[in-house]
Amino acid sequence: MPIELEDLEEVNWRQDGGVVTLSLNRPEKRNAITMRMLGELIYALQCCEDSDAIRAVVIRGVGKGFCPGDDLGGMGALPETYLDALRHPATHAALQACLRALPKPTIAAIHGFAFGVGLDLAMACDFRIAAADAQLRDQRVFGRGMHAVTGCAWFQPRALGLTKALEFLILGQPYTGTRAADVGMVTKAVPASEFESSVHEFATKLANAPTKAIGLMKKQIYEGLNMTHDEFMAFAAPLIREVEIKDRQEGISAFLEKRPAKFTGQ
Repeated sequence: MPIELEDLEEVNWRQDGGVVTLSLNRPEKRNAITMRMLGELIYALQCCEDSDAIRAVVIRGVGKGFCPGDDLGGMGALPETYLDALRHPATHAALQACLRALPKPTIAAIHGFAFGVGLDLAMACDFRIAAADAQLRDQRVFGRGMHAVTGCAWFQPRALGLTKALEFLILGQPYTGTRAADVGMVTKAVPASEFESSVHEFATKLANAPTKAIGLMKKQIYEGLNMTHDEFMAFAAPLIREVEIKDRQEGISAFLEKRPAKFTGQ
């Protein structure tokens, strides 16, 4: 049987028009990740993928911050109800893969803090909006002597470049939201007083955009990262025949008629 979205315990689901907000909901533990939270996030993303009405997804934290990483006191077990409901295993790798493969734009809204694998979760999203005073840090190596294998060493060199990634990941160098925007770790940083309105405006803009075209561009960007130019062109060219984008004609008509386009997401 499908799991009712209102029954999720560690992820809050809220839909406002075409925007779904998934809020990590363990404020008493600063939203530290558990196996249940991983399962609920993956299940919620499956629901987002299956619904044409959902055109943008925001991931954020309840309470004082985004996410400090895994619950070091114990991740717990995945409830049995999720074993048949999930199309993917409840792992960080699967969650990140779901975010990148989702044919809709995803936004991490970072306030307060994002540490360790919590930051990896944000990095797996397409866009990141941070409060200017947010703290972003990965101190697993320098601070805890841990061998971090949850994506940070893949994401950060691509976002920061080699030199800054080594500094950030090995020395545990903390960044504010403003600094993270300056070096390319996040899409933009905004004053704390403007954080909520900025996230809402950005998500609404994406939800009114040509969703299928965005999904196709995501596919090209992510799958083409490790291809040669010849490999990429051979992969990308057939997509125009394989994926029908009805919004394309609306975009052309709006341009010719000198009016704003009204995209349906199809």
